[in-house]
Amino acid sequence: MKKSVFILQFVVLLLCTFVSIWAAARDKGLEVPMPSNEPTDVAAIRQLGRDMGDAMVAGDIDKLNQIYADDWATVGSSGQLFTKDKFLRDFKSGKHKLESYQLGPIDVQVFGNVAVAHGGVTEKRSDAGKDTSGEFAYMDLLKKYAGKWVVVRSAGARVVLADSPKAQSHDPKFVETMKQFAQDTGNAMVALDIDKLNQIYSDDWATIGSSGKIFTKEMLLDDFKSGRHKLVSFEIGPMDVQVRGNVAVVQASVNEKRIHDGKDISGQFVFCDLLENRTGKWVIVRTLGTRVN
Repeated sequence: MKKSVFILQFVVLLLCTFVSIWAAARDKGLEVPMPSNEPTDVAAIRQLGRDMGDAMVAGDIDKLNQIYADDWATVGSSGQLFTKDKFLRDFKSGKHKLESYQLGPIDVQVFGNVAVAHGGVTEKRSDAGKDTSGEFAYMDLLKKYAGKWVVVRSAGARVVLADSPKAQSHDPKFVETMKQFAQDTGNAMVALDIDKLNQIYSDDWATIGSSGKIFTKEMLLDDFKSGRHKLVSFEIGPMDVQVRGNVAVVQASVNEKRIHDGKDISGQFVFCDLLENRTGKWVIVRTLGTRVN
Protein backbone atom coordinates (compact mmCIF):
# COMPACT_ATOMS: atom_id res chain seq x y z
CA MET A 1 0.00 0.00 0.00
CA LYS A 2 2.31 2.55 -0.86
CA LYS A 3 2.89 4.34 2.19
CA SER A 4 5.59 2.05 1.91
CA VAL A 5 7.73 4.84 1.00
CA PHE A 6 8.63 4.27 4.49
CA ILE A 7 7.37 0.92 4.77
CA LEU A 8 10.89 -0.11 4.44
CA GLN A 9 11.14 -1.21 7.99
CA PHE A 10 8.14 0.04 9.73
CA VAL A 11 6.37 -1.56 12.49
CA VAL A 12 3.28 -1.12 14.37
CA LEU A 13 0.47 -2.40 16.34
CA LEU A 14 -1.98 -1.37 18.96
CA LEU A 15 -3.33 -4.46 20.48
CA CYS A 16 -4.34 -3.66 23.99
CA THR A 17 -1.08 -2.40 25.25
CA PHE A 18 0.81 -5.01 23.48
CA VAL A 19 0.72 -7.54 20.90
CA SER A 20 1.46 -10.93 19.70
CA ILE A 21 -1.63 -12.85 19.12
CA TRP A 22 -0.12 -15.78 17.33
CA ALA A 23 -1.72 -19.12 17.55
CA ALA A 24 -3.28 -22.34 16.54
CA ALA A 25 -6.74 -23.60 17.22
CA ARG A 26 -7.29 -24.55 20.80
CA ASP A 27 -10.08 -24.32 23.30
CA LYS A 28 -12.83 -24.92 20.79
CA GLY A 29 -15.45 -23.32 23.03
CA LEU A 30 -14.28 -19.83 22.05
CA GLU A 31 -15.97 -17.93 19.26
CA VAL A 32 -13.53 -16.60 16.68
CA PRO A 33 -14.38 -13.31 14.89
CA MET A 34 -14.93 -13.86 11.19
CA PRO A 35 -14.36 -11.20 8.50
CA SER A 36 -17.44 -9.58 7.04
CA ASN A 37 -15.56 -8.44 3.91
CA GLU A 38 -18.32 -6.15 2.72
CA PRO A 39 -17.47 -5.57 -0.98
CA THR A 40 -17.81 -1.79 -0.72
CA ASP A 41 -15.37 -1.70 2.22
CA VAL A 42 -12.86 -3.97 0.49
CA ALA A 43 -13.02 -1.83 -2.66
CA ALA A 44 -12.65 1.38 -0.64
CA ILE A 45 -9.55 0.08 1.17
CA ARG A 46 -7.90 -1.08 -2.04
CA GLN A 47 -8.62 2.31 -3.59
CA LEU A 48 -7.13 3.97 -0.52
CA GLY A 49 -3.90 2.09 -1.21
CA ARG A 50 -3.77 3.45 -4.74
CA ASP A 51 -4.70 6.96 -3.56
CA MET A 52 -1.89 6.77 -1.03
CA GLY A 53 0.71 5.95 -3.66
CA ASP A 54 -0.58 8.62 -6.04
CA ALA A 55 -0.52 11.24 -3.27
CA MET A 56 3.07 10.35 -2.40
CA VAL A 57 4.20 10.64 -6.02
CA ALA A 58 2.38 13.98 -6.36
CA GLY A 59 3.60 15.25 -3.01
CA ASP A 60 -0.03 15.90 -2.04
CA ILE A 61 0.36 16.53 1.70
CA ASP A 62 -3.31 17.40 2.21
CA LYS A 63 -4.37 14.05 0.76
CA LEU A 64 -1.85 12.14 2.86
CA ASN A 65 -3.10 14.00 5.92
CA GLN A 66 -6.58 12.62 5.22
CA ILE A 67 -5.38 9.05 4.59
CA TYR A 68 -3.38 8.68 7.82
CA ALA A 69 -5.02 8.88 11.24
CA ASP A 70 -3.73 11.66 13.49
CA ASP A 71 -2.37 9.07 15.93
CA TRP A 72 -0.67 7.05 13.19
CA ALA A 73 2.79 5.99 14.29
CA THR A 74 5.32 3.29 13.66
CA VAL A 75 8.83 2.26 14.67
CA GLY A 76 11.72 2.89 12.31
CA SER A 77 14.45 0.38 11.56
CA SER A 78 16.69 2.00 14.17
CA GLY A 79 14.00 1.57 16.81
CA GLN A 80 12.88 5.20 16.97
CA LEU A 81 9.25 6.33 17.12
CA PHE A 82 8.03 7.62 13.77
CA THR A 83 4.86 9.75 13.86
CA LYS A 84 2.46 11.14 11.30
CA ASP A 85 3.87 14.65 11.79
CA LYS A 86 7.39 13.52 10.95
CA PHE A 87 6.12 11.45 8.04
CA LEU A 88 4.39 14.46 6.47
CA ARG A 89 7.33 16.79 7.18
CA ASP A 90 9.73 14.46 5.40
CA PHE A 91 7.56 14.46 2.29
CA LYS A 92 6.92 18.18 2.40
CA SER A 93 10.63 18.96 2.71
CA GLY A 94 11.55 16.62 -0.14
CA LYS A 95 13.66 14.41 2.12
CA HIS A 96 11.55 11.45 1.07
CA LYS A 97 10.43 11.10 -2.53
CA LEU A 98 8.42 8.42 -4.30
CA GLU A 99 8.91 8.69 -8.04
CA SER A 100 6.84 5.69 -9.12
CA TYR A 101 5.35 2.48 -7.76
CA GLN A 102 3.66 -0.69 -8.90
CA LEU A 103 1.27 -2.43 -6.53
CA GLY A 104 0.71 -6.15 -6.48
CA PRO A 105 -2.59 -7.73 -5.36
CA ILE A 106 -3.89 -6.29 -2.08
CA ASP A 107 -5.39 -8.76 0.38
CA VAL A 108 -8.06 -7.16 2.57
CA GLN A 109 -9.91 -8.55 5.59
CA VAL A 110 -12.68 -6.45 7.16
CA PHE A 111 -14.02 -6.95 10.69
CA GLY A 112 -16.71 -4.33 11.20
CA ASN A 113 -14.95 -0.99 11.69
CA VAL A 114 -11.49 -2.61 11.67
CA ALA A 115 -9.54 -3.93 8.67
CA VAL A 116 -6.13 -5.24 7.72
CA ALA A 117 -4.57 -4.99 4.27
CA HIS A 118 -1.29 -6.46 3.06
CA GLY A 119 0.55 -7.07 -0.17
CA GLY A 120 3.66 -6.23 -2.16
CA VAL A 121 4.88 -3.14 -3.96
CA THR A 122 7.80 -2.24 -6.22
CA GLU A 123 8.98 1.34 -5.78
CA LYS A 124 11.39 3.84 -7.25
CA ARG A 125 12.18 6.22 -4.42
CA SER A 126 14.85 8.15 -2.57
CA ASP A 127 15.61 9.11 1.01
CA ALA A 128 17.79 12.14 1.71
CA GLY A 129 19.12 11.92 -1.84
CA LYS A 130 19.94 8.22 -1.62
CA ASP A 131 18.25 5.70 -3.90
CA THR A 132 16.22 3.32 -1.72
CA SER A 133 14.22 1.68 -4.52
CA GLY A 134 13.22 -1.95 -4.34
CA GLU A 135 10.49 -4.47 -3.70
CA PHE A 136 8.70 -4.42 -0.35
CA ALA A 137 6.12 -6.40 1.58
CA TYR A 138 3.77 -4.32 3.69
CA MET A 139 0.78 -4.52 6.00
CA ASP A 140 -1.63 -1.84 7.20
CA LEU A 141 -4.11 -1.69 10.05
CA LEU A 142 -7.11 0.51 9.30
CA LYS A 143 -10.13 1.80 11.20
CA LYS A 144 -13.36 3.35 10.02
CA TYR A 145 -14.28 6.69 11.54
CA ALA A 146 -17.48 8.51 10.55
CA GLY A 147 -17.77 6.29 7.47
CA LYS A 148 -14.18 6.91 6.34
CA TRP A 149 -11.28 4.43 6.38
CA VAL A 150 -7.91 5.69 7.65
CA VAL A 151 -4.57 3.98 8.25
CA VAL A 152 -3.70 3.78 11.95
CA ARG A 153 -0.61 1.54 11.90
CA SER A 154 1.80 0.21 9.25
CA ALA A 155 4.67 -2.22 8.94
CA GLY A 156 6.87 -3.46 6.12
CA ALA A 157 10.20 -4.85 5.01
CA ARG A 158 12.42 -4.99 1.96
CA VAL A 159 12.09 -8.25 0.02
CA VAL A 160 15.14 -10.27 -1.00
CA LEU A 161 13.93 -12.68 -3.66
CA ALA A 162 14.93 -16.32 -3.77
CA ASP A 163 15.77 -18.16 -6.99
CA SER A 164 12.11 -18.98 -7.59
CA PRO A 165 10.09 -16.28 -5.78
CA LYS A 166 6.79 -17.09 -7.47
CA ALA A 167 7.04 -20.76 -6.64
CA GLN A 168 7.92 -19.92 -3.07
CA SER A 169 5.04 -17.51 -2.55
CA HIS A 170 2.49 -20.12 -3.63
CA ASP A 171 4.18 -23.22 -2.27
CA PRO A 172 1.82 -24.94 0.24
CA LYS A 173 4.87 -26.05 2.22
CA PHE A 174 5.71 -22.43 3.05
CA VAL A 175 2.14 -21.71 4.05
CA GLU A 176 2.12 -24.72 6.38
CA THR A 177 5.48 -23.63 7.79
CA MET A 178 3.99 -20.27 8.74
CA LYS A 179 0.92 -21.87 10.29
CA GLN A 180 3.08 -24.20 12.35
CA PHE A 181 5.15 -21.21 13.42
CA ALA A 182 1.96 -19.55 14.65
CA GLN A 183 1.01 -22.64 16.58
CA ASP A 184 4.43 -22.83 18.22
CA THR A 185 4.16 -19.17 19.26
CA GLY A 186 0.74 -19.57 20.84
CA ASN A 187 1.77 -22.76 22.61
CA ALA A 188 4.88 -21.07 24.00
CA MET A 189 2.80 -18.20 25.39
CA VAL A 190 0.35 -20.51 27.13
CA ALA A 191 3.21 -22.63 28.51
CA LEU A 192 5.26 -19.55 29.51
CA ASP A 193 8.17 -20.97 27.55
CA ILE A 194 10.39 -17.88 27.62
CA ASP A 195 13.29 -19.59 25.83
CA LYS A 196 11.01 -20.53 22.94
CA LEU A 197 9.54 -17.02 22.74
CA ASN A 198 13.06 -15.61 22.74
CA GLN A 199 13.78 -17.67 19.61
CA ILE A 200 10.50 -16.77 17.92
CA TYR A 201 10.80 -12.98 18.23
CA SER A 202 13.73 -11.16 16.63
CA ASP A 203 15.95 -9.17 18.98
CA ASP A 204 14.87 -5.97 17.22
CA TRP A 205 11.16 -6.76 17.47
CA ALA A 206 9.22 -3.72 18.63
CA THR A 207 5.76 -2.29 18.28
CA ILE A 208 3.62 0.60 19.48
CA GLY A 209 0.98 0.09 22.14
CA SER A 210 -2.38 1.84 22.28
CA SER A 211 -0.76 4.48 24.52
CA GLY A 212 1.55 5.45 21.67
CA LYS A 213 4.67 4.18 23.41
CA ILE A 214 7.19 1.74 21.99
CA PHE A 215 6.94 -1.84 23.25
CA THR A 216 10.08 -3.97 22.82
CA LYS A 217 10.92 -7.66 22.87
CA GLU A 218 12.57 -7.25 26.26
CA MET A 219 9.36 -5.78 27.69
CA LEU A 220 7.30 -8.55 26.09
CA LEU A 221 9.42 -11.32 27.61
CA ASP A 222 9.56 -9.60 31.00
CA ASP A 223 5.76 -9.39 31.15
CA PHE A 224 5.43 -13.12 30.53
CA LYS A 225 8.35 -14.06 32.78
CA SER A 226 7.02 -12.04 35.72
CA GLY A 227 3.51 -13.41 35.32
CA ARG A 228 2.18 -9.93 34.74
CA HIS A 229 0.75 -11.12 31.45
CA LYS A 230 -0.82 -14.53 30.88
CA LEU A 231 -2.39 -16.13 27.84
CA VAL A 232 -4.73 -18.78 29.22
CA SER A 233 -6.25 -20.10 26.00
CA PHE A 234 -7.02 -19.05 22.44
CA GLU A 235 -8.67 -20.05 19.20
CA ILE A 236 -7.56 -18.66 15.89
CA GLY A 237 -9.70 -18.12 12.82
CA PRO A 238 -8.78 -18.71 9.17
CA MET A 239 -5.20 -17.66 8.50
CA ASP A 240 -4.03 -15.74 5.41
CA VAL A 241 -0.35 -16.30 4.60
CA GLN A 242 1.81 -14.63 1.95
CA VAL A 243 5.50 -15.38 1.44
CA ARG A 244 7.73 -13.16 -0.71
CA GLY A 245 11.36 -14.15 -0.80
CA ASN A 246 12.74 -13.66 2.71
CA VAL A 247 9.57 -12.00 4.05
CA ALA A 248 6.22 -13.43 5.11
CA VAL A 249 2.97 -11.83 6.29
CA VAL A 250 0.45 -13.75 8.36
CA GLN A 251 -3.02 -12.34 9.08
CA ALA A 252 -5.84 -13.83 11.14
CA SER A 253 -8.42 -13.19 13.84
CA VAL A 254 -8.29 -14.77 17.27
CA ASN A 255 -10.38 -15.15 20.42
CA GLU A 256 -8.28 -15.12 23.56
CA LYS A 257 -8.58 -15.52 27.28
CA ARG A 258 -5.89 -13.18 28.64
CA ILE A 259 -4.99 -11.71 32.01
CA HIS A 260 -2.86 -8.59 32.48
CA ASP A 261 -1.93 -7.29 35.93
CA GLY A 262 -4.60 -9.55 37.37
CA LYS A 263 -7.27 -8.04 35.12
CA ASP A 264 -9.18 -10.05 32.54
CA ILE A 265 -8.54 -8.48 29.12
CA SER A 266 -9.98 -11.35 27.11
CA GLY A 267 -11.66 -10.64 23.80
CA GLN A 268 -11.64 -10.92 20.06
CA PHE A 269 -8.74 -9.49 18.09
CA VAL A 270 -7.43 -9.18 14.57
CA PHE A 271 -3.68 -9.25 13.92
CA CYS A 272 -0.95 -9.23 11.30
CA ASP A 273 2.60 -10.47 11.82
CA LEU A 274 5.58 -9.64 9.64
CA LEU A 275 8.32 -12.29 9.59
CA GLU A 276 11.77 -12.42 8.06
CA ASN A 277 13.96 -15.40 7.27
CA ARG A 278 17.28 -14.61 8.90
CA THR A 279 20.10 -17.08 8.36
CA GLY A 280 17.61 -19.82 7.55
CA LYS A 281 15.28 -19.18 10.48
CA TRP A 282 11.91 -17.41 10.52
CA VAL A 283 11.41 -14.80 13.22
CA ILE A 284 8.68 -12.23 13.94
CA VAL A 285 9.98 -8.70 13.41
CA ARG A 286 6.81 -6.61 13.57
CA THR A 287 3.17 -7.01 14.66
CA LEU A 288 -0.08 -5.12 14.09
CA GLY A 289 -3.27 -5.80 16.00
CA THR A 290 -6.37 -4.40 17.61
CA ARG A 291 -9.49 -5.45 19.47
CA VAL A 292 -12.56 -6.17 17.35
CA ASN A 293 -15.78 -4.61 18.61
